[in-house]
Amino acid sequence: MASARGDLARARTALVSALGQTIAREEEYAAAVRDLREVLVAIGDPRGALTLDWYTGSERGQRDLVTSGRVPMIDRARTYLAWADRAEDASRKQALYAKAADEYESAGLVAQAAIARERGGDLYRARALWSRLSQVLGASGGDFYAAGLARFNLARTSTRTGEPAAAREAVVAAVHLLEEAADRYETIGQRERAFDCYQVLIAIGRESGEFEHVLEGYVNVIRILREDHLRYYALQSYEEALSAAEKQKEVSAAATLAREMSAYARKEGLPAVANFGTLAQARLWQEVAEASKARGAPPSIAENALLAAVIALGEAGQYGKVGAVYEKLAALDLEEARRKHYTNARKRYVEAQDLRIESQPLPAHLRHEVGFPEVWHVDLVEWEQRGSASQASGDVVLDPSAWSEVTRRRAMLARLTALAIEAEEEASPGRTAQSQLYATLAEQLALVELYTILSPLEVLFRRPEREVRIAVVRALSRFLYKRTFITLREALVDAEGGVVQEGAKALEELRFPHAFDPLARIYRESQSAVVRASAVKALARIDTLEAAEMLLGVIEHDGREERQAALEALKRARGMKFVDVAKSALPGLSSAAQSAVREVLRSRGIGG
Repeated sequence: MASARGDLARARTALVSALGQTIAREEEYAAAVRDLREVLVAIGDPRGALTLDWYTGSERGQRDLVTSGRVPMIDRARTYLAWADRAEDASRKQALYAKAADEYESAGLVAQAAIARERGGDLYRARALWSRLSQVLGASGGDFYAAGLARFNLARTSTRTGEPAAAREAVVAAVHLLEEAADRYETIGQRERAFDCYQVLIAIGRESGEFEHVLEGYVNVIRILREDHLRYYALQSYEEALSAAEKQKEVSAAATLAREMSAYARKEGLPAVANFGTLAQARLWQEVAEASKARGAPPSIAENALLAAVIALGEAGQYGKVGAVYEKLAALDLEEARRKHYTNARKRYVEAQDLRIESQPLPAHLRHEVGFPEVWHVDLVEWEQRGSASQASGDVVLDPSAWSEVTRRRAMLARLTALAIEAEEEASPGRTAQSQLYATLAEQLALVELYTILSPLEVLFRRPEREVRIAVVRALSRFLYKRTFITLREALVDAEGGVVQEGAKALEELRFPHAFDPLARIYRESQSAVVRASAVKALARIDTLEAAEMLLGVIEHDGREERQAALEALKRARGMKFVDVAKSALPGLSSAAQSAVREVLRSRGIGG
């Protein structure tokens, strides 16, 4: 064995290569990890050795490296934080969080220090750190989103430390900054980042008790989910918004949300959910009427609310209940002619019966019980890490409860490569590591396939080396997130033709329902026929009404290359939305488009 002969470099290479078999049995894999750990200690790579201890969970090995002072503050902080998260004894947990916070603060990582203080229950020091970060970000004026998150965290901790005036001031600043950030993100087509802003607005509203922020957040969250064709998420968000409105006694807002939810559910082919929304709407409008009478409001307000309830109940076929509402209308203090009209209407419904309908909220199997992450912490950690591959992959290695062994192994290998790059750059300031090492890192990060890895890939794409950017673009094809398109759009206009070509290939792999908007935007804006054809191929495999209508437009109106790409892709597609749209639109198409559509339908065994 190379290590026995003292050839530690060769031993390291051999063991790292062996660990590349990330689907091996755990006992065999762990044994190779332990062997590599001893080699790395012997050659003076304590950070790499600590990474391997993070994977195996060996606290003894970690302690030796951490207490010896051979690893930097960031690694000590992360190790203490992991120990604290796993600790069962409350006093030990608190002490470890404090140690982690001290190390983070010494390293200049204020956000992560504040989070550690919060986890350890040291809210006063956490508040001081959030205040410091808020001032720094406010003075820079560059990142509205990060500044908004910092202000929100300041508001949260100020509330918990009994400082309501400071909390209120921070809430006002946070809302302003997040609204500004959301507007900017939507303007440049990054709706997924705007979505995060609106999620935080909901949290701010809940935290401060100000329903207007909750409502603004939910209205925009639902809008984005609907535009991204995530109907179950959208309907669940409708229900959450409706519940929040009722708890805040904002009954008119709740009724309006119920009406919108019902219309959307019916459009999406979910009649039981639509009926649930309609009946909720009718109930809520009647509550609005009762509340307006109780506070002595003009009778016309109650009248309008009850008429809205009549319309909702009529849509649901609840005719017996319609009669009961007309009885309430007849009892209002209105002019005699109107009361008589409602009395006569009530008589028409004396024998009316309610239709039997299915009514239920979104079924449990369609719900997504895992809530949205606490982006006010998560995204500030990402902002502070500045796209560090070693830190992002280290987060994965350190969290065995969240990720599989295979994912953690891949992240571990990526971190070892990232640490090697950092060591080379530190050894020769002003110089960079070999380009092949950066390309290897991109390839390893690709295998992790987690959202948190996008930030390091975005940083790698800014490298000047052509082969590195190509490796990054290949990696991006595995990340099925809207954020992926941010970097991919840059690749599609790169000065190097090879990067553009690889970007077009990657584009074809990003076919998921909420990719429609960025794909359509790329198709409309690109000057490259190759890129436009790739966008069409991806769109053909997105089974949504919007994609189907757009593809029909390509066949009818666009250039030969795009039209041919659409036809070939549609012949291989499996979704039925295009079939339905095409058959309906067929009579109104030009003769050439009719012929092309019939060719697609015949190739899929469908008459047209």
